[in-house]
Amino acid sequence: MLHIERMRLQLPSGYEHRASFIARMVGESLAEFQPSENRKLDSLTIGQVQVMPNASDQEIAHNIAQRIISVLGRKI
Repeated sequence: MLHIERMRLQLPSGYEHRASFIARMVGESLAEFQPSENRKLDSLTIGQVQVMPNASDQEIAHNIAQRIISVLGRKI
């Protein structure tokens, strides 16, 4: 099980009002992710995720979740 205490998103200008919904959807996207090992990380940086101007919040959240899974796979 993955537990995230705090998530900090830096979104492009104009997306600020969408941050909490996107963060919630990232959590939902990660709900079924099962890391191969139990580890505690103080922080995890995933770098920049491309956001297309017409992308839905769900698409943005999915891309962020996939990046998190990818980075965790290299760290675990």
